[in-house]
Amino acid sequence: MSKPAESTPPQAAPPSRPGRSLRGKTVALLLATTGVVVLAAVLIGHYVADDIRQNLGTALARNQAQLTKQRILSAVGREMALSQRFAESTVLREWMADEQNPTKADRFFKEGEGFRRAFTDQSYFAALASSHHFYFADPEAAPRAAMRYTASPGNPDDAWFFATLKKNQGYSLNVDFDKKLQVTNVWINIVVHDEQARPLGIAGTGLNLSRFLANVLANREPGVVTMILDQNGTIVAHPDTRRMEYATAGKQNSEKTVFRLVERTTDQEALRQALASAMADDDESTATLRLRLEGAPSLAAAAYIPSLRWTVLTAVDLDTSRVFDARLSTGLLLGTLLLLALLVGVYTAGLNRLVLRPLAQLTAAVRRIGAGHYDERLQSPRDDEIGELTRAFDTMTQQVREHSDNLERLVAERTRELAEAHRKVTDSIRYASLIQNAILPDRALDATLQGQYFVLWRPRDVVGGDFYLYRHDERGCLFGVVDCAGHGVPGACMTMIAHAALEVAASDTPWDDPAALLRRTDSAARAMLPDDERMRQIATSMDMGLAYVDLASRQVTFSGARLGLFWSDGSDCQEVPGHRRGINDRKAGDYQNVQVPLAPGRSFYLVSDGLLDQAGGEQGYGFGASRLTDWVRQHAGLPLEAQKEALARALQDYQGQHPQRDDITILAFRFDDRR
Repeated sequence: MSKPAESTPPQAAPPSRPGRSLRGKTVALLLATTGVVVLAAVLIGHYVADDIRQNLGTALARNQAQLTKQRILSAVGREMALSQRFAESTVLREWMADEQNPTKADRFFKEGEGFRRAFTDQSYFAALASSHHFYFADPEAAPRAAMRYTASPGNPDDAWFFATLKKNQGYSLNVDFDKKLQVTNVWINIVVHDEQARPLGIAGTGLNLSRFLANVLANREPGVVTMILDQNGTIVAHPDTRRMEYATAGKQNSEKTVFRLVERTTDQEALRQALASAMADDDESTATLRLRLEGAPSLAAAAYIPSLRWTVLTAVDLDTSRVFDARLSTGLLLGTLLLLALLVGVYTAGLNRLVLRPLAQLTAAVRRIGAGHYDERLQSPRDDEIGELTRAFDTMTQQVREHSDNLERLVAERTRELAEAHRKVTDSIRYASLIQNAILPDRALDATLQGQYFVLWRPRDVVGGDFYLYRHDERGCLFGVVDCAGHGVPGACMTMIAHAALEVAASDTPWDDPAALLRRTDSAARAMLPDDERMRQIATSMDMGLAYVDLASRQVTFSGARLGLFWSDGSDCQEVPGHRRGINDRKAGDYQNVQVPLAPGRSFYLVSDGLLDQAGGEQGYGFGASRLTDWVRQHAGLPLEAQKEALARALQDYQGQHPQRDDITILAFRFDDRR
């Protein structure tokens, strides 16, 4: 390489003249504008609005919880008091103690009719501890209650009856669907005692659940949800009845708790403390907290009802609720925008006069110089930084002209060197591609399985980390697809290791045991790759799927390491998933064989994840297993060569303009005859 020509020493720029600082003017104007905008927009807009939003949300949750509490007391309190009087009736106790006495029965049914008309739903029930008979009275059965069924200890639907008698707590509330009565009610269960405080049975009434939810939990505010919980946090009432747990009186544990709606452990613990605090304080207090309920940031308030042993929980979703009316901030926003516009106008005018206009003139001159007009001379009468910059550019122009000729010569020499280096690298990669193609079993497949297979092999680069294999013996043949970590040159190097490990495994392991082949390959790969800290920092794992076709027994034996086997008869598509651990993974996998009958016309597909992960479509999502199975259902009956063309078209249409993400390999086979 020739020696660069010596350049002329750069001339010193003319000394700068003292003057007013442009930097000081610009910085002062910028700081003044930025300070006002930040103060108005951030402090006023963010802190005030967010604080108001939080306070209003907390107040809304607290008020809604107290309002719902009063609604419940109004709706259930009256029925509870009336049910207590009903259960304390002497006539009821005498009849429960002597059910078969007709005189006592007539007296009870006459008195019960009066209670029935007084209850909101005009119904009552009485269940006897001695006979387990369940009597129910409603307007259709008036004026005499009818014995509807006999409770059985072995019937789960009757568990509430025996659990309530066993607890003997005086009363309980139970939301349940009575299959025998075909009604869903909020049941008020009162335990009836004799003079020795022994339970004679249970009596009470029920409130229609739909009307109860509409009257008590009705809320027209968007983003506000109110629910009722028992002492264990079980949801006994919710606007969405799918969230509710029915028949809690007869259950020890419940899955439908409010804690299931809270994802974070910290929020669950805070909610438990809030519920405990609400139950511990007087009945007028309300515990509040912030949490994420069903994934949404919410403000919640809990109010306890001691007489019912229920807790009302109201949650306000800050993202969807209207706790903060945007109209309240409209005036402030308009004022801020006007102030901002005024400041921007003043700043723009000053900046244009002091900086932008002179810079535009300087930029035009610099562009002419950049176009090669080095004779352009830059002059400026200003005594600030822009004037000094103009004169510095003029000095630099002269230096650029002196260096340009020498630089062009150097660039030409470097370009020739880079072109030669690029040619060598390209030739090396193409040679590596020829080597990689040499390990592919295309000749053996064409010689033995003409028309009974197809391969779609598309490396992302010239070489890749995917390859496929085929071996055959007198009993059958072995198919396989291997997806090594990485692509390009690193992936191709990994395929050499994977191929060598497979050769070792195939030399001493039966081919008809793919699981054993995977385990042996894993052992061989680990022996080839050093087990040190440096190797653990890079990806050296391999996904592998092996399928042995036994033509005598007509069985396909498959085992996979993170790769599955798809198969179809044309009407449906099934997948045999691979083990979750790959070859040379952090831990060795426990690979197992799965057998699938080799039925005539049944097509099998070994697919690397490059196809499933390929981005495409309008949203750029991956091709995915579901799209592949749909394609297999539609095309599994076609000849395999036609399937290959159809799959290539489907992949191209889905991929569109999206680049190929990874190496893609699909190996399909089908044996229609019974050789």
